[in-house]
Amino acid sequence: HASWWPVIVSGAVLLVFFGLSGFQSGEFADGTMGTVYAASTVVGLVGTLGAFVGMASERFTGPRGPFGESWPFDGVDNTKTGVWIFLASDVVLFGAFIGAYVFMRYSVGWTGWEPIPENIMPGLINTYLLLTSSFAVVLALEAAERKSRWGVIASLATTLVLGLGFLGNKAIEWQHLFHEGLWLSTNVRASTFFLTTGLHAAHVIIGLIMVAYMIPRAWNGAYLDDNSSVELFGLYWHFVDIVWLFLFPLFYIL
Repeated sequence: HASWWPVIVSGAVLLVFFGLSGFQSGEFADGTMGTVYAASTVVGLVGTLGAFVGMASERFTGPRGPFGESWPFDGVDNTKTGVWIFLASDVVLFGAFIGAYVFMRYSVGWTGWEPIPENIMPGLINTYLLLTSSFAVVLALEAAERKSRWGVIASLATTLVLGLGFLGNKAIEWQHLFHEGLWLSTNVRASTFFLTTGLHAAHVIIGLIMVAYMIPRAWNGAYLDDNSSVELFGLYWHFVDIVWLFLFPLFYIL
């Protein structure tokens, strides 16, 4: 179904907001620009109302047959679709935290903002740990496809050990910062660092709980006939890895 009304609504709303940008202190500015702002607001409001009326009265026509009635995610498991939707919501969550950090750092002065961890080695080590753990998850899926029970167990166990190493290294780093007198409430730099990396660490903990649950099941050969659980866990774990690849340069290098 092709319709111009959504495009017209978008243009009309744009005119409304453009006009309202000149409405200050309860009135439009004097002179020619004030007239332009007022006219833009009126035209935009009329256009928006007219477009909604036209959209409501428009006759809807759509393709018939299998194409018109098909589910857009045909061929994709519902559980996988749910995981992707969850990861999309997590993108919004981490985007808010990272966006807040970038905004505050930019407002203070990007070059004048000294990173909280003066030593980048803990962050670099954690980067290698997470990258290697993601590779281990790929090996687990490959082993499941080859119906290698010991391969699945070894790969998942490797992921668990590397994830625990990440958390242990992070705990040592935080302990060192605490001894230096840096806490969540010390300043804005400390609060953004602890909150954002702490949120990421919480996601790592959730992932380790998952893999700790999966290892005993893999011991019983649970994923040899159906490896979808390993694949879905891999989607989550790779996402956690990708998020860290954004956090590491932001907090440790730049």
